[in-house]
Amino acid sequence: MTEHPFVLLTQNDCPNCERLKKMLSGPLRNAYQGSIRVVHREEQAEEFTTLADLHGIQSVPTLIHATGAVLRNTGGLGEVKLFLERF
Repeated sequence: MTEHPFVLLTQNDCPNCERLKKMLSGPLRNAYQGSIRVVHREEQAEEFTTLADLHGIQSVPTLIHATGAVLRNTGGLGEVKLFLERF
């Protein structure tokens, strides 16, 4: 398994991105901090575009697992927790 099996695609001025980050640090208590690598649209543009194109992602935030599984609906704690626990 890779060091960071999950990738979080995010960007500036994204309220939903901030909400997911707060969810990960608050209710989930940073339990997955060592498992999620953040790829930021403005800071890592080339890698962000490559991943977005590869997985057909058109909105952020999005979580991607190393298996290729993608979670686009990151608005609810239940969905996020289930996705992270699944692997």
